[in-house]
Amino acid sequence: MYPVKLGYNEATRRIQSLIENGHNSEALVTSVFTIEKTLRRVLRALILSAGFPSAQATTLMDKFDGLQKIKDVWHCFDPQLQKLSDFLPAQTVQAISETQTMRNKLVHGAKVFKLDLCKQEAERALAALDTLRNTFEERYGFDGWSLIKARRKSALHTDSRVKLPAASGKPAP
Repeated sequence: MYPVKLGYNEATRRIQSLIENGHNSEALVTSVFTIEKTLRRVLRALILSAGFPSAQATTLMDKFDGLQKIKDVWHCFDPQLQKLSDFLPAQTVQAISETQTMRNKLVHGAKVFKLDLCKQEAERALAALDTLRNTFEERYGFDGWSLIKARRKSALHTDSRVKLPAASGKPAP
């Protein structure tokens, strides 16, 4: 929905505009989408930081569809091997989970919510998004809202713990 080039401030301004104009259910859907997109962007940056080339990062990210799968694999790529819930405030984790559940019920037609509740939850999601962005910027130096350079060549196995074959294809001594 909102590309990185648009920028974080403009993306959140547009969500606020939806709320101000009474499009509360759309604001909820958009704010939760923006949270998920931010998580995906930061996870992809962590995968690249781990040494995977961009093509492999794309392949991996294709497997991590949905917020739960992103949460499940986060610790595999976090430099301190921590889960999201280990370093995000509990209220932020709870807000993300609850607003995502509400968004899913709304989008899939399982339940209709009052507009006042949608507004309240959209604002809650925006607050969680701010905390998420600030936490990522502080922790990783990347908040998901800027472009990162692609990695063409793998940087994996540069400090291997097992014997790897030499570049010629012959086993290393």
